[in-house]
Amino acid sequence: MALRDVFRRFWPYTRGGRRWLVVILAFVVLGPAVDAAEIWLFKIVIDDMLVPRNLYLLLPIALAYLAFTFFAGTLAFADEVTSTWVSERFLLALRSDLFRHVEGLSLGFFERRRLGDVLSRVTGDVDAVETFLLSGIVNAIAQVMRLGIFLGVLFYLRWELTVLALVIAPLFWWTARRFSRRVKAAARERRRRSGSVSAVTEEALGNIVLVQAYNRQRWEHGRFERENLGRFRAAMTSARIGAVYATVIDVIELAGALLVMGLGTWELTQGRLTLGGLMVFLTLLSRLYSPIRGISGLSNTFYSASAAAERIIELLDQRPQVVQATTPPGARPRAR
Repeated sequence: MALRDVFRRFWPYTRGGRRWLVVILAFVVLGPAVDAAEIWLFKIVIDDMLVPRNLYLLLPIALAYLAFTFFAGTLAFADEVTSTWVSERFLLALRSDLFRHVEGLSLGFFERRRLGDVLSRVTGDVDAVETFLLSGIVNAIAQVMRLGIFLGVLFYLRWELTVLALVIAPLFWWTARRFSRRVKAAARERRRRSGSVSAVTEEALGNIVLVQAYNRQRWEHGRFERENLGRFRAAMTSARIGAVYATVIDVIELAGALLVMGLGTWELTQGRLTLGGLMVFLTLLSRLYSPIRGISGLSNTFYSASAAAERIIELLDQRPQVVQATTPPGARPRAR
């Protein structure tokens, strides 16, 4: 299923907290701006206070750091509270609607389906959809804003170094594309196995009287072990893919930092860049690669969440086999 179809299907459930998304986006813009200002203050510390040994700037710089820290903490608190409220409202609406829909399905559906798998979709898969629709989208916008602000400061400091740092940026996107299909397949298999474990557990413990009466404990335990082992293997596959992906991204990021460090040191020796400017540039560069890395990896996050969305949509598309009959307009009860 295409991501735009998943978005279109679940976007109506954000109606309750949609107006607060504008507030969250304001926090998204202010956060990286405060971070960039704090990093720029570090340049003033080195170039205007430490190198010339001007201790008169210590008090105003300390007060500025305190102000930035207090403001950043206030933003983080407000952002966390608001984002959690919007996310929980979405989860409440989707989970309630899904439960109401499942309640109305015919008994034949529950005879064909394992109850534990249905419970897994109502609980864990719904959380994954929220990650795709709200947290993931907000995170993507936040990464883009951080990228834009940090790029602006870097170009202001030294545009040649910034261009060099961006040379390797396409490698982040290429790596994410190479891993996206494997990530989605591993995520789908892991969620399917989790549902199977829940189903076997519910079936065994829900019928514990019959299990003990027919001395089927060992057989049920073997069934549980098989499903649990399958989940273990799926989790290990997902972990291996994630670990390889993270390692490749780390190598790309290190290569970019080393290139910039080499050219930056040359610029420093030629007098075209101050020590504070170089230190701030390298600090901003580490912050720059983080959103580039995040944006390139968002596709993997979305593909993982879409696997859960597909399971919920498949459940919502189920229709009861027997629909309650309604009385036609104008009909009269039959005389007895």
